[in-house]
Amino acid sequence: MAGSTFAVPQGARLRLADSTIDAQTARYAGPMVKEPSFSNRASFVAAGALLAATTLSVDRLKWQKLYADASEKEAAAPPKPKKVRITAFDAIRFFLIAYIVCGHFISFAAPSPFALKAISQINVVVGAFFALSGYVAAYTTTENAERAASPKLLNTPAPKWILQRVFGYYPLHLLVLLIFSPMFLFSDVTFSGWPTAIWHGFLSAGMLQAWFPMHAEVWNAPTWFLSALTFAMAALPFALPVLAKQSKAQLRRTALVLFLVGLLPKLGYCYDHQAWGMLEGAMSPKALPNLAMFNMQRFSPFYALIEVLLGAVACRMVMLDGAEGEEKAPKTNVLSTALPLLGMVAVVVLRAMGVLQISDLLTRALIFIPLFLSFLMSAHRASVLPEVKDGVVKFLSSKLLVSLGNLAFPIFVVHGPLGQVFYKKVIATKLFGGTMLAVVGPQFFYVYLATVMLAAWVLQKAFLTNKQVSSLSGKVVDKLSKLFP
Repeated sequence: MAGSTFAVPQGARLRLADSTIDAQTARYAGPMVKEPSFSNRASFVAAGALLAATTLSVDRLKWQKLYADASEKEAAAPPKPKKVRITAFDAIRFFLIAYIVCGHFISFAAPSPFALKAISQINVVVGAFFALSGYVAAYTTTENAERAASPKLLNTPAPKWILQRVFGYYPLHLLVLLIFSPMFLFSDVTFSGWPTAIWHGFLSAGMLQAWFPMHAEVWNAPTWFLSALTFAMAALPFALPVLAKQSKAQLRRTALVLFLVGLLPKLGYCYDHQAWGMLEGAMSPKALPNLAMFNMQRFSPFYALIEVLLGAVACRMVMLDGAEGEEKAPKTNVLSTALPLLGMVAVVVLRAMGVLQISDLLTRALIFIPLFLSFLMSAHRASVLPEVKDGVVKFLSSKLLVSLGNLAFPIFVVHGPLGQVFYKKVIATKLFGGTMLAVVGPQFFYVYLATVMLAAWVLQKAFLTNKQVSSLSGKVVDKLSKLFP
């Protein structure tokens, strides 16, 4: 067999080559899969479709369960309470401004010593206006039963929000200044000359007078309040979103901090000047130990801001009643509002009697404002019930008192200038030959009050509710807000 060749048949040779290729392919690329037949392909497609359908069914069941759980949770949660107009607050404004109007000019009615002391505690009562302003601001710009500010507050640029609030009262303030400017100028020029008169006019028109303690009551004296309030309004779009996020426990701590910050300067004033028991509202300015320091406490926009923020905190406490993680609203009855109200009246009366001898400033911070905030919170809770049963709130919500409450702002703005017309000596002497107290007598005081009410009604009907005035104010706000991008 040597020299002979070994011949492999052709068929065997081909099978050997195929097996060699398969072996090499398996070594490097893994075993080759034989292509399935048509029937096998159909089986794979059917299995895939079945798997996809099963997966979709499982996912659908999961989503249905999640939706059902969310629906059950939403159904179990108490409905979000709707905001209602608390009409009792309008009547409260009227009673506050009525007290302040009488307090400014009660001395011309020849009151008894007790009546003079009881009605002249305006340094105490005016703090309620700041607290009420903060309370209403929080109520209208934050959410019920949620720790959140309203979208309108968050989506409105701060400059525009501030201007909208300021132009709620500035147009009437400016109108009254223009109407009575000849009288204001005559008085200032007579005693101080034109440069001082122009400067005072600038302070009044710009609502800057509260920053000047010894000149806060220039021209339309009571409007120092608007000057201080404007500063508070400028701070609110930054403060309210923060307060809105706080829980009740956090709000209580915030209230304590604000209370102490407002109280400490007053303690310092009383300690330094031994003014612990003074009834400053019934005293002559010259009898005060330090008029400049006292005026700083009365007029400072910073202290006004503290009272505005206290009002906002109190409102948020009520608005979170029943919210997730918070306790429900406490049960209220007529005593809930009557007791704080009687407490405020008792404080004024006892001070007038000399039984409670505490400074105006300390009375305001320590007693009156806490009682007033308690009263507001109770009135708020009673007003949002499905049926108002509180007798005090029902009385304050009567149509007559609500109508009078709508006149509170024009009464506030116009009572000072009218008082100067009748009782400021340099003006009244020029017009009538003397003050109305000297010319007519103390009974003219009631004519003065009637005149204030009539003037306020005219301003309300002819100016404040005028659509053209409202439209013009809105356009001015839009233009001014564009200056602060």
